Amino acid sequence: MVPRLRLPRGFAAALLPWWLVACQTPPPPSHAELVRSQLAELMSAQQPPCGAVLEYTRHDRLDYRVDCASGQVYRVRVRGDGRVEVTPYELARPASLPR
Repeated sequence: MVPRLRLPRGFAAALLPWWLVACQTPPPPSHAELVRSQLAELMSAQQPPCGAVLEYTRHDRLDYRVDCASGQVYRVRVRGDGRVEVTPYELARPASLPR
């Protein structure tokens, strides 16, 4: 026979308010949302208006390609000395195109 767990009288009623508060707390932001918001803050402090960060691509640990709502594309990276560098993103030209 399996023993039944018996809770003290009123135990469930005492936990009900805490349960309701826990159910109403918003979920924490996802990793992608956190990265997007941090990149948006860096862009607003470094460059001409970017608007919202529409999309980002991670190339390395601290190296990102950021597509802005303004249509601009930037490279955001942390250099070896700890400084954040934001530069316009330049795509490599194919050898067949004239310069």
